[in-house]
Amino acid sequence: MKTKERVFYYLKSQRLLLSVSIIFALIFVISQIAQPFLLGLTLDYAKTDNEQAFYLCLFISLGLVIFGTITDYFFEYLVGKISQRIIKKMRDDVYKKLNSIPLKEFDNRYRGDLLQLEIRDMESVATGIFAVFKSFLQGIFTIIITIIVMFMVNWILALGVIILTPLSVIMSSFIATFNHQHFKKQAELQAKLNSISLETSENMDIVQSLNYQKESYQKFMSINDELKKENKVSLFSASWINPSTRLVNNTIYVIIGIIGIIMLSYDTDLMLILAVMTIGKLSSFLSYTTQYSKPFNEISNVFSEYENAKFSFRRINELLSINDDIDQGKETLDHIETISFKDLSFSYNPNKELIKNFSLEIKKGNKIAIVGPTGAGKTTLINLLMRFYEPQNGELLINQKPITSFTKSSLRNNIGMVLQDTWIFDGSILDNIKYTKANATIKEIQEAIKNSHMDSFIDSLPDGINTVVKAKEGLSEGQRQMIAIARVMLLSPNIIILDEATSNIDTRNEKLINDAFDKMMKDKTSIVIAHRLSTIQEADIILVLKDGQIIESGNHHNLMNNKGFYYEMYSSQFK
Repeated sequence: MKTKERVFYYLKSQRLLLSVSIIFALIFVISQIAQPFLLGLTLDYAKTDNEQAFYLCLFISLGLVIFGTITDYFFEYLVGKISQRIIKKMRDDVYKKLNSIPLKEFDNRYRGDLLQLEIRDMESVATGIFAVFKSFLQGIFTIIITIIVMFMVNWILALGVIILTPLSVIMSSFIATFNHQHFKKQAELQAKLNSISLETSENMDIVQSLNYQKESYQKFMSINDELKKENKVSLFSASWINPSTRLVNNTIYVIIGIIGIIMLSYDTDLMLILAVMTIGKLSSFLSYTTQYSKPFNEISNVFSEYENAKFSFRRINELLSINDDIDQGKETLDHIETISFKDLSFSYNPNKELIKNFSLEIKKGNKIAIVGPTGAGKTTLINLLMRFYEPQNGELLINQKPITSFTKSSLRNNIGMVLQDTWIFDGSILDNIKYTKANATIKEIQEAIKNSHMDSFIDSLPDGINTVVKAKEGLSEGQRQMIAIARVMLLSPNIIILDEATSNIDTRNEKLINDAFDKMMKDKTSIVIAHRLSTIQEADIILVLKDGQIIESGNHHNLMNNKGFYYEMYSSQFK
């Protein structure tokens, strides 16, 4: 969806409130514009004996001041309500989109960039909607109605104002064009800065342990200095808009005033025919000249908010315009008998092939271990099986059917993963365990806790399983990994994927957990990615990957007897 289409999409959802706010804006503008006209008449009536008309115009003017204030309040209230509703809908859309786009989109973005989209960009758009929408809506009505009334008062002076108006517009446009590139650069630098802050704060223990504080600070300062320069240039140029437009508008005011005085001074027959000028009319017209230029000044005042909002909205629209993760599957997968990789090829980078012509068949109940050097493609095979990525060539079959035949949700419901890097969210231990199965019974949860051998450390906590923990605090790496293991045991899927699942568990608990895994994986398929080769000796098949291809396969005994690449890897770990 194009940016303009997206704008109308959000405005359309608020059309009722928008219509009411337009009515209030129109009433407010009419009350404001009527006041100079009535005051001009009051001034002219003051020179006559018509006291009744004099006081009537005076009291109506005072009434319009109060009435205009009330309608302006309701207008601003509605504009604020519209902006908050739009931002609420936009935040919902962004978060929903983040949960529906392909995983590769996250790999191609700074982590801080997504944080900026959800927080800073949203706030910029909210500020821009309120400031710009208020100035724009009232401004349009003010300009149109003022022009009409100015022609009613004196058409000659009205033509003069309209002829001179483009000077103000040209001045604003010139500075806006200059500022465009700087606001874009600001948004890019802010995203980088957010990314550095986020990554550093989340990994402060590593930063300090490596004595990287100074380098991290210098990296931050380098980008921050560059952002400061861009902000300075943008602020400097944006600061010129308001004074320059005021200069032009004040000049127009003076010119119109001089022309009006000349018309008033030379009360010739020709002037009487063309446009009658009185002191009251001149006073009214000069007020209208100010009112006519006021919208241009107000728009220039919110120029920075407008530019920030425009770039922020474009960034949000770019994210919302990303195609959702494609799921063409129609069938529901309720069990897995076989998994077949046939001549499969894949690469993250088009210029560097990672997996080449890979073929493998895994049957139900097989315990498959995948080993190999870093970058051999072990984790990539799991990403393809989970359909986080799609292969460029070849086939991936489940039960002899293309994996794309099945819905992604049903496929992933059959697979449980325990990764080396565990994820724990802020909440109770119980909530973290139930993450994979929200409707789990107490008995099922207790069984998972027992099988993952968490009961010993849970009993030592003040609130037991209801103890609230944080993502990076309160638990050791091993304890967090036990929670991740309990999640999978609770889910009890058809396929279990372990990527160094016990790497952070102590030796005693590792043996106990491996025994629990063996029980859980009975009659089920398991895929184990291992770096510690001592943990996979009981695997049915060990696949040795190198450069995206299987160079050896067999059980531990056969591979050791072959004295090939696996033998060298295994031996090197026990030297």
